[in-house]
Amino acid sequence: MVKRALCLGLCILFLFPAVGLGVETNPLVQGYLEGYLLGITPAQEGEKPVPVRVQMESYAGSLYLLDIAPGAVFTIDNIPAQLSEFRPGMEIYAGLQGKSILSLEGYSTANLGYIPPGSRIRTGVVMTIDRDQLGVRADNGSQATYYTSAATLVHKRGQLVELEALYVGDRVRLYFDELETDMVSRLEVEGDSNLVRSIYKARLAVVDSSENRLGLEDIKVLNNGAWQAAAPLLKLEHIDRLPVYTAGAPVPLRNLKYYRGRETYLLVKNVLGQDIIDRMIIKNQYEAALNDQIKDINWYGEVLELKNNKNISFNEGSIIIKNGRVQDKTALHPGQDVLVLADGRGGSRIANVVYVYNEDLNPSNISEYYLYCGQLDQIYEDGLWLKSLFILENNSWKAFNGEKELFYDSDTGIYDVETGGLISPQQFYAGDYAVDEDSDRVKENRLRDWYAYVFASGDRVASIAVQKQQDSLLRQRVTAATVKAVAEDPNVGWVVTLGEARDWSNHKGQWMPKNADLRLNLQKALLIRNGKVISPEELRSRERVYLVRDDFRVKVLLVK
Repeated sequence: MVKRALCLGLCILFLFPAVGLGVETNPLVQGYLEGYLLGITPAQEGEKPVPVRVQMESYAGSLYLLDIAPGAVFTIDNIPAQLSEFRPGMEIYAGLQGKSILSLEGYSTANLGYIPPGSRIRTGVVMTIDRDQLGVRADNGSQATYYTSAATLVHKRGQLVELEALYVGDRVRLYFDELETDMVSRLEVEGDSNLVRSIYKARLAVVDSSENRLGLEDIKVLNNGAWQAAAPLLKLEHIDRLPVYTAGAPVPLRNLKYYRGRETYLLVKNVLGQDIIDRMIIKNQYEAALNDQIKDINWYGEVLELKNNKNISFNEGSIIIKNGRVQDKTALHPGQDVLVLADGRGGSRIANVVYVYNEDLNPSNISEYYLYCGQLDQIYEDGLWLKSLFILENNSWKAFNGEKELFYDSDTGIYDVETGGLISPQQFYAGDYAVDEDSDRVKENRLRDWYAYVFASGDRVASIAVQKQQDSLLRQRVTAATVKAVAEDPNVGWVVTLGEARDWSNHKGQWMPKNADLRLNLQKALLIRNGKVISPEELRSRERVYLVRDDFRVKVLLVK
């Protein structure tokens, strides 16, 4: 009898560790538990899935393993937080329903609101850039504004870059050093997975919902503003909760199988080396491809008026692409040159795809990039003066009134076009690139001031190319495009093949798309990525470029 009672008591103590000795009230009954956080175990999938769990020690020393209920609320020092921001050793208060946590409050009493530097993280897509303010949309659709400073670190493809490299449409991960601040300490641009790889037009043949995969027939790819045959058959995976629209109306993914045999438009991105469908539009009536300029936008009615006076509706389902990235409809502005793939008939057309051609030196108002061309007048240890100066403005060369002083440093890339190699700042200063024409030595050797193309950030020279002869700027034009291939030609040296190219027309005041690939010479070009001089073999396929060229010969190429 005694043994039976003892066993019964042990069972009660095991099931309800706070009961039995009367030291601690059962938290599963009282609805809350106070104590210390020991750890958090992640969820486990399988035949018997296990939710996220919290390991706690009560003030009395009893141990508990509690589930996190869906929709649980988390705070630290009365400030909303994420579960990932809780750290072992914190004092916590858990509101319970049975063995599930409905709310969890943390108290960092040693330093109120303190979190380890960089441990608070937010992810999303950049929607707006306004100097030091970033508007970011999270995956759940909520939007928030965050702030940057001169101390904010930016990483892209594993390299430290300037904040000026950020574009609207970039997917980013933001890190914060304090819980209650919106000041970003570190920012990571999540590689090229945010870039649009291709736009396909294809017939939907198979819908495999179990594998998130679509079978496609008669595939065409948008190339140089026209559809080009790509493959007869193709299978592609799509993202979870794939956005699908037809005639501006959303299509539930479960109903996609009923559209087999219909023609579709597919926006494809490359994620970890694999092509993934990111957006989909089912063609409703008849396609019209329009190359024109946006004359006006009726935001209330969501209608674009083109320069040819045609009106095209747009909506949440319209795929809008600018700077190689998917954009929100607010990225559209009057004056933009666009390719519109419209669906409908007559005067009732809906934009399925709006491809914005416009490019500039500066991706946003954060940056202050300038491209100058002029003659070197003076060079001193950390600076230079340019005369007979021109500046690239609105995609064309404009005369600059007066001379310009700029500054260089040890990190400035200096390219000697004549030798085809980089030189150091010391060689630049000591060389005969800017001379005193009254000097006897200069007269005897018939030396002259050299000419330069200067890529500057503010008044700092990031990269510069120097050459003996002056170019005719009237012959030059600005081109924006995507790299398709780079090769070394035995006859002319390094050449690049460009697709999706468009030239800026001063006469028409707009971008004029090419209907074929361009093949250009890079042999004496200043090539720049992230402000650094690069060699032709460092150019990568699919990179977007903005360049100044004299017909076949590239003078300056900027990787965007």
